[in-house]
Amino acid sequence: MKNQSITEAMLQFIEESPTAFHAAANVEALLLENGFEKLENLAEGALVPGGSYYTMQNGSAVLAVKIPENPAKGFRIAASHSDSPCFKIKEVPEMKVENTYVKLNVEKYGGMILSPWLDRPLSVAGRVFVAGKDGKPEAKLVNLKKDLLIIPNVAIHFNREINNGFAYNPQTDMAPLMGLDQELSIKKLCAEAVDVAEEEILGSDLYVYNRDKGRIMGADDSLIGSPRLDDLQCAYATLRGFLASKPEESISVYALFDNEEVGSGTKQGADSTFLEEFLEIVLENVYPDKNRLWKRSFYQNSFLLSADNGHAVH
Repeated sequence: MKNQSITEAMLQFIEESPTAFHAAANVEALLLENGFEKLENLAEGALVPGGSYYTMQNGSAVLAVKIPENPAKGFRIAASHSDSPCFKIKEVPEMKVENTYVKLNVEKYGGMILSPWLDRPLSVAGRVFVAGKDGKPEAKLVNLKKDLLIIPNVAIHFNREINNGFAYNPQTDMAPLMGLDQELSIKKLCAEAVDVAEEEILGSDLYVYNRDKGRIMGADDSLIGSPRLDDLQCAYATLRGFLASKPEESISVYALFDNEEVGSGTKQGADSTFLEEFLEIVLENVYPDKNRLWKRSFYQNSFLLSADNGHAVH
């Protein structure tokens, strides 16, 4: 029963994390619940032994650290990623087709399998940017939380060979159907969701997501099925382990990167300097009197677990 409750909590976390931005925000909430302090500026962060701290990048990547009271000998790092394969919505997405219905113009994000997106209840989530009080753009999370879209299969009499294999064209075959009202607008729906005027939205990062709920399955309840298991299962599992850890001889580090699905080359990706700079700041604050050779030994005594969801048996 204990394992099942953990699984149910994980599935709830995944359901509440339709995009990388939501996943990072949910991780942040759990860190704050557990007494972590946010470092707004890494260069100015005053870290001390026994402290717990975190920082964020782009609203979609998180690094957190638990520092032991006693002198540490290395880092123990668990890393995962917040993004999942999906459809990204283009900036002006509405396409009026045959004066009858409205579809959305989308593009693939990440290594997708296209067919599972067909005939599913889909919605839209991400973030919009509005003008803040100081004139700077302010990001607001948005989740429309409605069975808003569907990518329907074409009836078999239009393609008798569908069961012999079919190469889907993302631009023509996978455009989500939004409805029949020719005035439908994603921007308008997002403005209503975040309670701003439509003209206040300056830009957006919006994605299509699958609203199917995650489930415990199998005759013996040994299986799970859910959208976004890659990689939110690992993001949640490593977070639970990190929060439960009681570091004594090592500094515990939780790393949640974004954009793994497209190469990790962004400033919030694993191939950036985000983690390296963070770890350097930690050492400079906690052990300011240590020299370069000591730091080299510290890194040599460290260990990193890269947790990316694969297949237990395939």
